[in-house]
Amino acid sequence: MGYCQNLSVIVLAAGKGKRMKTEMPKVLHYICYQPILYYVLSSVKKINPKNIFLIVGHKAKGIKEYIEDKFPEIETVYQQKQLGTAHAVSMVKKFYSDLGNNILIIPGDSPLITSDTLKKLVNKKTAGKSSASILTAVSPNPEGYGRVIKDKSGNILKIVEETDATEEEKQINEINSSIYCFDKIDLFKNIININTKNQQGEYYLTDIVEKLVKKGLKVSCLKAKNNWEAIGINDRVQLYRTEKFMQKRINIKFMENGVTIKDPDSCYIGAEVKIGRDSVIEPFCFIKGKTKIGRNCIIGSFSQLTDCEIGSGVNIGVSAVTINYDGFKKFKTIIEDNVFIGSDTIFVAPVRIGKGAIVAAGSVITEDVEPNCLAIARSKQKNIKDGAIRYRKKKKESNNKWED
Repeated sequence: MGYCQNLSVIVLAAGKGKRMKTEMPKVLHYICYQPILYYVLSSVKKINPKNIFLIVGHKAKGIKEYIEDKFPEIETVYQQKQLGTAHAVSMVKKFYSDLGNNILIIPGDSPLITSDTLKKLVNKKTAGKSSASILTAVSPNPEGYGRVIKDKSGNILKIVEETDATEEEKQINEINSSIYCFDKIDLFKNIININTKNQQGEYYLTDIVEKLVKKGLKVSCLKAKNNWEAIGINDRVQLYRTEKFMQKRINIKFMENGVTIKDPDSCYIGAEVKIGRDSVIEPFCFIKGKTKIGRNCIIGSFSQLTDCEIGSGVNIGVSAVTINYDGFKKFKTIIEDNVFIGSDTIFVAPVRIGKGAIVAAGSVITEDVEPNCLAIARSKQKNIKDGAIRYRKKKKESNNKWED
């Protein structure tokens, strides 16, 4: 398969994310069990670009470690001082000869963007022979976003950041998503002329739009079909709202493919999870990691499944948990076909439950269960006469000792 429209991608992930009030990189905060950055890079990879460059800066070590582990093919580029988005993009100029003729730029905190929309934006730029194409969205609440300024004929004139916008410009509800596709030559020829004459004192990438227009170069725009694709994450409230969008998107996809989810609003399922047709997910289930669930399974309410492999025809009672991490390494629980798991069962991986086995409710399973076995792993109940009285007395004496 050839590269998409001779395309290179620059993902911006160097910012501090001040409004998140966090000690960790903003793009490594999780939604639906994956870092924000995972969703951005997954969408970018699907359009098959020539290469991908990730700009890192603040807390760069943590991001680089994540990339080396999950996306080793991506080139990380360090921005020592965070002087703005235009300055961040300019960090890639040293790779100029390796770049495609088209440069797609996307912020690392926009996890809802889809590969289909990215493809449409690239096609908009190339088919219309534009110098640049911008992804915009119409938002009923544009607060916090740059506004797209157009003339009476609908041609783009410039993009104004909210901090620099007039009261009249703030009434515009077409917003800039901060996702662009540029001609490589035009991008790097004009980016060097951007200045810091703005409220933030930064080199805004948005300023390049007005420069291109004034030179008579064509700048087109693509309005996102769904305005939530343009949503970026700047604070914890937006993080919450974005996770609800992602939760809905993931769950709808499963339901469209033949999975019954009884209460989608209460179930959280990871992006790498696989579930077979005619399986039923009861309310309040949490399914994480690379868990695989076969066909015709029933997962009871309040179950938590991580890195788990489940065969077909399995019935898991309510509040079952697979424990995959011992503090050092992660292990897998494997549950084979037609197994019945009683409620409140805990699996301490690595364990394998053979075909047709039954695991009694309340069991803590630490060893493999052979096919068609009945596994009961409970300690014998012991009732200690007046034990509760002695326990409370002991606790009271202990508390008095500390108070003295």
